[in-house]
Amino acid sequence: MTSLESLAWPQRAALALGVVLTLWGVVDFVRGDVPPGVLHVVTGVVIGAAATRTRVARLAGTLLGVVYLVVFAFGVGEPGGVMDAGTVGNVVHLLIGFASVAVAESCAWCEQHSNRTTPSP
Repeated sequence: MTSLESLAWPQRAALALGVVLTLWGVVDFVRGDVPPGVLHVVTGVVIGAAATRTRVARLAGTLLGVVYLVVFAFGVGEPGGVMDAGTVGNVVHLLIGFASVAVAESCAWCEQHSNRTTPSP
């Protein structure tokens, strides 16, 4: 089991993002919005579970960034459509997309930094 203190800051950010997404999905279920609830819970669990390793968090952040930016694009591009979450929801999808990409980039930076500081055998 990995302790929270042993995680790099991008991994902690990925874990926090996973918690936020999972809670948002639970709220969606309570409100009766099942499809968005499934999206938010699944992606929250994925990014939260991926936070244990920087390489996996980088991959998950990249994939989730693409997913949420595509959801944002379809939501804005087709007002009243299936993926339109309203103004606030669309903006939140955009922010989550950017946050996921930031997690991926930060994990890549941490991996590069650790490779430079670790002496080779």
